[in-house]
Amino acid sequence: MLLPNDIKPESTIFYYASLVLKEIQSSEESQIVMIFQSLKEQYDISLKVFSYCLDWLYLIEAVKVDEEGQIYICT
Repeated sequence: MLLPNDIKPESTIFYYASLVLKEIQSSEESQIVMIFQSLKEQYDISLKVFSYCLDWLYLIEAVKVDEEGQIYICT
């Protein structure tokens, strides 16, 4: 899933993670649920892929999530 055999960029976690970052930056409300709903409407992203994106972004220290479910971009 991270690097698919057919090399379609729009089907990789890296691509979807960039959409997640873009959505976090552009939205006023950065709750996990609100970000997911927005991405689901725009790009039909699944919850599984969304969670992989958040996991990957957290592991590379690009985002932090607090106890209330707010997502913050690390600077």
